[in-house]
Formats: sequence, C-alpha cells, structure tokens
Amino acid sequence: MSSSFTQKIIDKLRKGYAPVEQSPKANLTSTYKSIFKPLVNRKDFNLLFELFDTNEVILRAWSFLGLHHILDETSVYEEERIERIQETILKVLNDYREISYFGDLGELRTSLREHHIRRICDLNKSLSFKPAFEYCLSFDKVTDNVVSDLIENVVSKTAAQNVESLILRLANNTGIRDFHLKNQMVKSFENLSQEGDVTKLNEITSLFKSYLVQINEDKITEQEFLKNVKSLQENIFRVGAILELSLEEETLEFVNSLKYPYGSLYLIAKKYYNNDKFLSIILGKLEESKNPNFISEILKAILVLKDKIENWEKIIIENVRNFQIVDVSLINDMQKSNLIDQDLIVNLLNEGDKWSLEFIRESLNDNPEMLEQWQDVKNEFIKILKLTTAKTSDEKNALLKKKEMILKLIIDLQVEELVKICLENLQSLEDKNLKKLAVFSILKFGEENLMLELKELTKKDADLAKLVLNLIDNLDRNEWKFFY
Repeated sequence: MSSSFTQKIIDKLRKGYAPVEQSPKANLTSTYKSIFKPLVNRKDFNLLFELFDTNEVILRAWSFLGLHHILDETSVYEEERIERIQETILKVLNDYREISYFGDLGELRTSLREHHIRRICDLNKSLSFKPAFEYCLSFDKVTDNVVSDLIENVVSKTAAQNVESLILRLANNTGIRDFHLKNQMVKSFENLSQEGDVTKLNEITSLFKSYLVQINEDKITEQEFLKNVKSLQENIFRVGAILELSLEEETLEFVNSLKYPYGSLYLIAKKYYNNDKFLSIILGKLEESKNPNFISEILKAILVLKDKIENWEKIIIENVRNFQIVDVSLINDMQKSNLIDQDLIVNLLNEGDKWSLEFIRESLNDNPEMLEQWQDVKNEFIKILKLTTAKTSDEKNALLKKKEMILKLIIDLQVEELVKICLENLQSLEDKNLKKLAVFSILKFGEENLMLELKELTKKDADLAKLVLNLIDNLDRNEWKFFY
C-alpha cells in the first residue's frame, strides 16, 4: 500500500473517533464505514500496527478497535504477530491519556485504557493473559476498575504460578468503598478454584472477613452503594462456602438476617450440613417467610439437609402447593429426591387449576423421559383429550385448559403415541386454538401415515381444510416456528 494512501487514511482517522457505526456526527459515520470498516475487512494488521505506532491517542483508539474486530473472528497463528498484539495490549493498559469519542449516548470522555478494557477482556486468553498478568503484577497503585476487570475476566481464569498471590495482593489494596471492585476480587477466587487448587485459604478468609468488617463499620445508607454491598455480601458467603472457608459465625449471622431470596442458600447448606444452628435457622425462616421466591430457595436448602429432617417430604410438598411454586431448579431437586411421581402428577391434573397445570408442564418438560415411562399419566392425558362433555361452563373451561396444556406438552416433548391421539381426537376439539395445536403436532412430528390421514380428513371437512392451509401458510412465513 502506498505511503500517500496510508497518509490519507491517517489524516481521515485523526479528525475524530467513534467506536460505533452510527455516530451522531455524519462525518464520523462516514469515516467508520468508508475508512475503518475496509481496514477490518481486509484484516490489515500491518496498517493497524502502523496507526498504533504513531502514539497519537485517537489513532491508537482506532487501531485497537480494529484489532479487536479482526481478532473477534480470526485465529492468530504467527508467533511474531501474537507477540506484537500482546505488546499492543500492554501499551493500551498503560495509556492513561484521555480519549473523547462519540458513542450511542453522544460525546464521552475517558482514558484509552478504560475505553478498551472490555475489549481486552473479550480477547482469547491465549492473547490477553500474558500482558494482563504482567500489567497487574507491576501495578503498585490502589486497585482500580481496569485492574479488577483484568483480574476477574482474564487473570483468574488461567491456571498459572503466582496468580493466587497476585489476586490477594490487589484484593487487599482496594478503596474502602470500592464494593464493586471487591466483588470482582471475590469472584476471582471462585474462578481460580475452577482452574485448579486454591491454597491460601487462611489469607482469603482474612480478606473476606476484612471486607465484612468494613461494610459493618461503614454503616452504609446511600442507595448508590447498597446494591453493591448486598451483592458483595452474597458473593462472600457463596464463594466462602465453595472454598470451605472458616466463616461460620459470619455466615450464620448473614443467613439469620436474610429476608429475601438468595440463590446460593443451598450451597451454604452443603457447607453447614452438620451444623444444628444452621438447620434451626433454615426451619425458622420457612415458618416466618411468606415470599414464594424465598420459600423456594429455603426448600432447596431443605432438600440438601433432608436426612436431618424427619418429615422433609411433607414440608416440601405442602409448601410447594401452598405457595404455588413453579421453579425449574427446585422441581429438578424434587425429582432427584423422588418427590415427583405419577400419583402426584395425576392428582394435580385432576385438580386442574392454573398452578397445577403449569407445575405439570414444567416437571415433564424438564424431564421428558418420565412421560415415556409413566403410562398412568399418558392414559390420563389420552382420557382428557377424548372427553367431549362438560356439564357447566366452568367445567368446560377447566377441560379446555387441561387439553391446552396437554397439547402444548405433546409439541414440547414430541411424544409419538400422543401425536396419534391428536389426530384421533382432532374433529372432536371444538376450540379453534386447540385444533391448531393438534394440527401443528401432526404436521411437525407425525409419521407419513398420520399426514395422509390428516389429508383425508380435510377432504371431508372444509373448515378443517381451511384451518390447516392457513396454519401451513403462517408456518411457512415464520420458518415453521410455532408460537403459543
């Protein structure tokens, strides 16, 4: 590429920077589309490196944006190029100069390192780990958001020597009210535990305790901090349970103070399985809470502790019924504990209220093999689909809702035996919506003989033929996606 052409590109990019294609300024939109995008499309690494080497902050911003776009969809094999990219990352991290740019929200100002930190974290770890680790290792100021982002998203997700010590050093050097950064450090220890052994458990315990002490001493009331404080506390006890840290007193106090759903309660239950005080707190929470979402989390913890609780089956079933809980993960836990069987499903089907039908559908959707094994349930479905009489309007409406749920399940699970029943009962379905559900299951999942039988039915029933043709037309337009 000629030097004059390169110079024209540089001159054009110098006039302003916009990291998004549609900028509030027309000239920057034009620059993005006519200058920047072709560079990316050509994967012109050399010119992008040349732009970076000018050391001008605007050109560096364009350069790294271009590199990120290319690396997002390109594997880099040449060792020399990998080294050059890593050098570039390190230089961006050390570039505190201000960059003014136009984004979705208009004109913004920040440092180059802060502007590109998310893009650095997005890169493949084989490219980003070395410069990120080197940068964090040499960082000697109070930990800031660039460092915490690198630690959480890059450094802690790679097993390497000295990573644990580095996280500890930087985690101990956060500002008192940098709760979001502290939270990132806490989660980094969890990341590290997924990569290999975490060994400095005493030091991590001391760190977590110091964070909790700072929260308690600060007596935070400002709304802007409370959300981050809540998240930090929750993660400290979640990660503390995963790492099996010695935080018993603090954890029990936290659980005792809980008045809202906490998704990691079951993890804490695993850690404190043999702790009678924890069990007492959990059972007490169950008695006092009226929040179905919180009750759901408590029940998951109870299922962990079930061998310690004499009437655990009754507790689970009664609370799920009383609070009408439909929680997929709780349903899964109940199934693993053999609490969901044919009798329960048939009883709920007979009750037929909105919650019962929703619970049945979620239970079977999440464990489709059960319906294959449960002939009693299938027989009950078949019986309901065949029913055509109802004495009152309420009974008719209840029957319609049951049929609707069953037909949706047939579509969800693609049960061949029940698809045949759809055809057998098609003409007895009075509701147009139910007919559509039944026809869709036949068209989508039916064997060829069922399709032929459907075709024969449409020859005898003009209304059915019209419904089938309209449905096929709609499905063709929507790529055979069926929305119900």
